[in-house]
Amino acid sequence: MKEQILMATAQEINHRGIKFTVDNVAIRLGISKKTIYQYFSSKDELITQVVEMALVDVENQEQDILADKESNFEERITGLLLLTPKIFGPIEDWVMEDIERYRLQDWERIEQFKFERMVALSQLLEEGIALGIVKKMNTKVGARILLGACRELSLYKFLEENNLTSVEARGLLTDIFLHGILNKS
Repeated sequence: MKEQILMATAQEINHRGIKFTVDNVAIRLGISKKTIYQYFSSKDELITQVVEMALVDVENQEQDILADKESNFEERITGLLLLTPKIFGPIEDWVMEDIERYRLQDWERIEQFKFERMVALSQLLEEGIALGIVKKMNTKVGARILLGACRELSLYKFLEENNLTSVEARGLLTDIFLHGILNKS
């Protein structure tokens, strides 16, 4: 039941932002609010648990990608850039803005996670340099550019205006990053 409550909470957050109510979660599940409070002490705990669940999901996927030595460099970097929580799908950018504005502790955990992703991506770029696949560069700058571009390409307004999904936009970014913008001549 606890996982079902977290999943329903994640759906409510993606639908209503962090201004959802516990009543909304209960209605979504067809249970009483009292049942939810048997598992979670507060709405705050629900939000924190959903954020943590999403981050752990993505961290586990990232570790699998980095540990997969059978995949080539391009597959691994593409995998890292296309990561999204599998347990409940992409998180809307406006929800992230809500978390940043109103949930400082959760936002700090997200920022720590983003820093860890930058380090992992930087290490993968360094591996590519060592293999002679990637030209020499400041890998921290390269990682920061990629992650910053991923964030920008995930903005709802941009995606809607260009009829793209977040995954499609990040796929295009990966292609441009890996293959450049200049025609080979």
